[in-house]
Amino acid sequence: PCSIYDVPAIETWLFDLAQDGLLLQKTYRCLFVFEDQKQPPACKYRLEPIPDGSRTPAADMLDDYACAGWEYTAALDRSFFIWRSIRPDADELHSDPLVQSTAYSRLCRRMAKNAAAAALLPVVIFAIFLCGMMLTDKPVTLFLAGPSITLLIAAETIAAIQAVRQLLTLRRLKQSLAYGLSAIHSKDYKKGLRLRRFAQACSSILLLLILSMPVFIFTLNWEMAVSKVNTPLPYLPLELIEPGTGRQASPFDSAAYSWTLFVPVHYYIYEQGSSPRSIDYDPASGAVTVNPSVRTEYFQLSLPFLAVPLYKEHLRHYIRRSDSPVVTTYSHPDFDFVTTARSSGYTQLFACRGNQVIHIQYWGPAELSGLLDELSAAFHAVKNRSRL
Repeated sequence: PCSIYDVPAIETWLFDLAQDGLLLQKTYRCLFVFEDQKQPPACKYRLEPIPDGSRTPAADMLDDYACAGWEYTAALDRSFFIWRSIRPDADELHSDPLVQSTAYSRLCRRMAKNAAAAALLPVVIFAIFLCGMMLTDKPVTLFLAGPSITLLIAAETIAAIQAVRQLLTLRRLKQSLAYGLSAIHSKDYKKGLRLRRFAQACSSILLLLILSMPVFIFTLNWEMAVSKVNTPLPYLPLELIEPGTGRQASPFDSAAYSWTLFVPVHYYIYEQGSSPRSIDYDPASGAVTVNPSVRTEYFQLSLPFLAVPLYKEHLRHYIRRSDSPVVTTYSHPDFDFVTTARSSGYTQLFACRGNQVIHIQYWGPAELSGLLDELSAAFHAVKNRSRL
């Protein structure tokens, strides 16, 4: 219920458990093992910093403390010896706060190094991730594709905050002893319990997500022929774009679905035409022969505020000025943004609505701007199915 470095709180907690019949028997790092006794003796506990280089109390320490009425119980996380006494008249382990403060100084130095390392780790991970985003021309896509890194940074940040709080708690105790104040052995450990449990729950959830994400990706992702997909797909079929051409299904037609935490619905769909076709696009360059095909990439984001940045990023990345494209922006009641870019031989369509973004690359003579109503219906069908 409290940090193991909050010494008065731990001593009070062990005392309360002893009154309820649970006597401490041993520890495994930060885990406590208790023995349930129906009529436990009245006892109290004291924590003492472990001297450098020691794992168990020395023989003379055991004898001296036994004469004072204390018995050794366990070592806590290689930081404290735990002593127990059933004698109400037992002497305190230390009568000089200054000497006790010196013992805590060694532990504080060690904890300061651990806290510095814990605080540095998320900074280093974030710096590496930030450098990667700065070096790519698709930082939004990189961020959405790597949720594990973001979750890891968040988990390590919480761990660093907890390490710093533990250090500050121990330093306050050391300073009070250095001022000559006697150690306090009673504290309301239930105060702040909700905040501590909330932080522990957040850390556990983040780590669970990081560990389980590969399992979700492996079980949820799929790829198959477009003709075998039984669910609505967010795309404009080539047969709809070029009606009446008698198109036959191509062995290269495929649809792939992938899941990530930030992009729970992601489709990549490809359809290829059955025969090449000549397209008169630019009178100066003459006709262009292409094999009609359409590639569609669709995103449904769990972070809606990144939809517009993703849309604009696709515009910057995929519209090549070297192809002298004709870029046109449209206004449609069902979309927030719609843009087409027509170049020699192919047309691109970019659209954004709410948390949905789509990018269509079409090689062929047809116009995509006249199919916005059909694209809106495909958006609506996929959106409704994702809510089920």
